[in-house]
Amino acid sequence: MATTDAMAKVLEQIPVDPDDCITLAVSHNSSANDVATQIIKGKSAPNLWIPDSTTRAELALAGKADMVTKSDSLAKSPAVIVSSEETNYPTWNKVLADNANVAMGDPRADSGAFASLMNASVEVSDGETKPNELTSATGLRAQTIGVDSPAQTAQEGMRSVEEGKIASTIATEADFVRYKQDNPDSQLTAQVPDSGTTELNYPMYQPTVGSGTNHTIGQAADKISSFVASQEGKEALEQVGLRTSEGNELADSPAVKVKTLNETDPSVVSSTWRSYLIQSAPLNALVAIDSSSSMGWELGNEGKTRMDVTLESVLAGAQLFPARDSLGVWSFAYDIGEEDGQKTDYREIVPIRNLETDVNGTTQRDLILEKAQAIKPYPDSLTGLNDTLLAAFREVKENYEADSTNTVVVLTDGENTDQSDYPTDELIEAIQREQDPENPVYFVLIGISQDANMQALEALAPQIGGEAYSASSAEDIQKIFQQALSVSPDEAKS
Repeated sequence: MATTDAMAKVLEQIPVDPDDCITLAVSHNSSANDVATQIIKGKSAPNLWIPDSTTRAELALAGKADMVTKSDSLAKSPAVIVSSEETNYPTWNKVLADNANVAMGDPRADSGAFASLMNASVEVSDGETKPNELTSATGLRAQTIGVDSPAQTAQEGMRSVEEGKIASTIATEADFVRYKQDNPDSQLTAQVPDSGTTELNYPMYQPTVGSGTNHTIGQAADKISSFVASQEGKEALEQVGLRTSEGNELADSPAVKVKTLNETDPSVVSSTWRSYLIQSAPLNALVAIDSSSSMGWELGNEGKTRMDVTLESVLAGAQLFPARDSLGVWSFAYDIGEEDGQKTDYREIVPIRNLETDVNGTTQRDLILEKAQAIKPYPDSLTGLNDTLLAAFREVKENYEADSTNTVVVLTDGENTDQSDYPTDELIEAIQREQDPENPVYFVLIGISQDANMQALEALAPQIGGEAYSASSAEDIQKIFQQALSVSPDEAKS
């Protein structure tokens, strides 16, 4: 069976009964996503699974596998803020936004960090926080955790607080209790924001694949449930800092009493988690910049052209993207390029490479900054959008990076005006046919200026697996980059 580290310690204390012929081989080294993948594929799946929460299991499985619920909750543990002094956060969203003072682990592996994202989602659902605050706070964490150094565990985070390296860290109450057990002289305290906190509920599931259907597996599940409900089991839970399934406070816990937040809208939770996964993944993108003649027209009242604003945002982004990301740049307009002796509507400026790759003595990042600045509008040229979209899609697909967000970003001030291009219906059909559901390429279509045909872009985007956005300034484009990365590439399947 598979479970968390804390629950594994509890299960190890179940007495062996020679009469029932049941022994438990407990694994606690796999992430929930890895376990879910095993269950979905039906390969090496555990007979029983106790994740830290129902929400975690549902998000990891995404409806792709069936399981029998053997227990709704074996134990509980709330998320807390651990600090050496009093904190005064009104909400979890404020906690997440305070990246400089509050550390957290990787939510994909750390229970407290995961619960903090769920808490922030609940606050949006309850109207305590605005959705854009959640998006911003989630994006901040997703793009910083584990980027420059390995993500800390909860225990490492509390040690950092103890040593004065950070003011606070996020953990579960169980993490906190175990830390205090190991460090009895610690002055750390556990607190929660004014909005309260939710509790992880440790359900137990029996997969409906393979040996998971064996009757003996059901008997093992009953044995586990009976043990944690017994006095001996409750004591075993408390020893590792877990509350009973009723949520009773731990007798010796120095953690504050928590209140339970209301149930949230599942769509908010799902969106938040999807947003985190996408933004925390490395970016593997091709940015295609419209170079048709109209990009030389002025935008707004600052004397800048549409091309000026576009390049300003792209160059700023190239400077800010972390070293893990890969980026390439094209320009496009009617017949500006050549491929195999044939004219094309696109031209490679810089191929897709990791931003820190050495290219003849300079980095890919610096090469993009140098080459992109030279992009200019082509006089009297049309917008060869459709041919570019298909070619860019195929380019990203050819350079696909597993575990990355593989994306085509197009910045244009118009719609397809090159009548020799692929007709739009044929473009859609080709991309849908060539899209790999297991390795999708996502599209971000950005319309520059009020003249951009957003109706056409908005009609096209969802059919090729992406979103369309309108921008009138470099600041708009920067915001769109962040927002666009919160949309799951799974939408490219449609």
